[in-house]
Amino acid sequence: MAANVFDEHEGRVRFITAIAMEVKALTLSESGDEPVSMTDPDAEKLVYARAYQAWADCKIEGTADDIYEAIQEVLDA
Repeated sequence: MAANVFDEHEGRVRFITAIAMEVKALTLSESGDEPVSMTDPDAEKLVYARAYQAWADCKIEGTADDIYEAIQEVLDA
């Protein structure tokens, strides 16, 4: 069960990271191996909007709190 919960969380984080990269809330570090926050409030708002829309469309599993926590984790990169 714990592995499944961890896998679900990691899946949410990957999905939301992709959204954040798409809307330019994150970019890759100079070494190209880690995402770095762009500290752009408008882009961050888009991450929230698109992540919750994906959740509403059943593209991301979990509760609203799960989505919020994953977004926070991604944007705190």
